[in-house]
Amino acid sequence: MAAPDLVTSLLFVCGFLITVSAIHRYTRNFIIPGVTIMMFLGAISTVFPSYHSNLDKIYDFMANKAPDLILLVIIPLLIFESGRKLRLEEIRKEIIPIGFFAIIGVILTIFLLGIGVSIVFHTPFIDGLLFGSIAAATDAVAVAAIFKRFPIPHRLNLVIEGESILNDATGLVSFGVIKGIIFSSVAFSLINTSLSFLWTIIGALVLGSAIGYVGGKVLNKWKGDEYVNFTFSIALAIGGYLIGDHFLHVSGVVTTLFTALILIKTHKDIFTEARQAFHKYWDYTGLMTNSILFFLIGIPLVFDFESLKIPMVVIILAPFAIVTISRAIVVYGGSIILRIARVRIPLQWQNILTLGGLRGGISVALVLSLPAEYEFKNLFIGLIISVVAVNLVVNPIVLDRYLKKSKITSENVDTLEKSKEP
Repeated sequence: MAAPDLVTSLLFVCGFLITVSAIHRYTRNFIIPGVTIMMFLGAISTVFPSYHSNLDKIYDFMANKAPDLILLVIIPLLIFESGRKLRLEEIRKEIIPIGFFAIIGVILTIFLLGIGVSIVFHTPFIDGLLFGSIAAATDAVAVAAIFKRFPIPHRLNLVIEGESILNDATGLVSFGVIKGIIFSSVAFSLINTSLSFLWTIIGALVLGSAIGYVGGKVLNKWKGDEYVNFTFSIALAIGGYLIGDHFLHVSGVVTTLFTALILIKTHKDIFTEARQAFHKYWDYTGLMTNSILFFLIGIPLVFDFESLKIPMVVIILAPFAIVTISRAIVVYGGSIILRIARVRIPLQWQNILTLGGLRGGISVALVLSLPAEYEFKNLFIGLIISVVAVNLVVNPIVLDRYLKKSKITSENVDTLEKSKEP
């Protein structure tokens, strides 16, 4: 007879799969994205262990291993899943706004968040910057669920997706630098940090391109079917991330992104008979990994906020306000600066970019990965949980209403290309 723990675990998985199926089926027209519902179900599910002791081990594993699972498995799969839809030619056309928001925008966001947190919650500025690096990267997963219901201009969608993927790399690099200064007493050096950042990005670009190119050539030679292509690409997505992040100390996110871009470009079969099945498999992978990710995000929502000894209204509203104001400054101010490069972003697009600045999985994983003895860990966990929870409820509703009211379509909004100043 099977062990009780195994049976309980398998039943838990079955229940999870049924839940994912039901949410995907019945929330297609909801204002709140299905991933947000998965997040709250993750929070609600934490009461289960009190009714069944065998579930304790499952939730202990999730709580202790969630950061590693998110950063080392789920994020690479989601990056590859998003990257396979992009095209190098399109990214090159919009590299100025994407690069600005993904690099300069993230750095500016870190400073703005650091100032806000240090003032409101009385933390040292360097610790405020650490929070800023945790919360700086945006997550376009929930926004994408809203955008599918509206004819959003392709170039606007490209800027949002490109930013959300590349800004993960900037945020992770910044987090590593600031974390090293706080916990390793490493003196900050602008030159060393700049060189490290360049190596992280350029090294990852070269590594990812090499993996994608070689992988594409291998698949061309194998002439495999969709099963071979899909299985092989999973190995490249996760393996490339791990090699870049852990062995070469370059950005795993950028590595996986360029692996996807170059593999799709190099492997010819993906554009012929195996193309549809390959992308269907990756669509399903995206559905499942997003469901798992947001379910894991929901588990820390059941947090002892009273231990922070800060009024609940402050915990809920202050971090959300700080993040929203910082995002608005970066988007509206950045759009003015971009005019210097003869790139004009329409005001309606700026509004959508601001509302689309959601936080998600990476922020949760980073804050949970902080050392247990860090004096501000509980505070930052509470702030991130508040930001993510409110962000994924309020922003989609406001964005949904704004898109309906403004009636933005690909025909009535100028593209970046058409709106470039002469």
